[in-house]
Amino acid sequence: MTTTTYEAAVTRAVVKLLLGNRRLKPGVVITGGDALEIEDKIEMGRHAVETDADVLHLEYRDRPNPALTGITMFLPRDGRCHIQSGCRLWLSKSGNRGLILPQAHVRGHFRLAPREIVHIDGKPAEDLSEGIERASDWLDRQVTRSGVQYDDAQCTLWAQAA
Repeated sequence: MTTTTYEAAVTRAVVKLLLGNRRLKPGVVITGGDALEIEDKIEMGRHAVETDADVLHLEYRDRPNPALTGITMFLPRDGRCHIQSGCRLWLSKSGNRGLILPQAHVRGHFRLAPREIVHIDGKPAEDLSEGIERASDWLDRQVTRSGVQYDDAQCTLWAQAA
């Protein structure tokens, strides 16, 4: 699997994990690429404010093996952009609810809705590290399963926007 194919498959799987069968609508943009440097984050934040769109940036490495290495969110609110970097995916024991966990010192967690990224006060009640591992395992299974098809209309994919 090429790096580009891997990134596209993981991006689609992340959307499925976070949205289930719902579809993204205007208001949320998902990007993917390298980890962002501070200048890139500032530019991405400006872009999020200008377009009034929440941005979920999936960070990938391509060597030695392609991998999702992190998540950064850009949340424009009241003319300012709140940036959450170092986020991770979390999956409930039942496997039906994927969430975005910010760094440990940040209050709450985030849920992807079709039109926005929503902050929820409080961390999930279940064990955080086990939920992070479940999400990672789920993504691996989705990406490596043969014959898995994702609906392109479910995702809004931008090339590196920064």
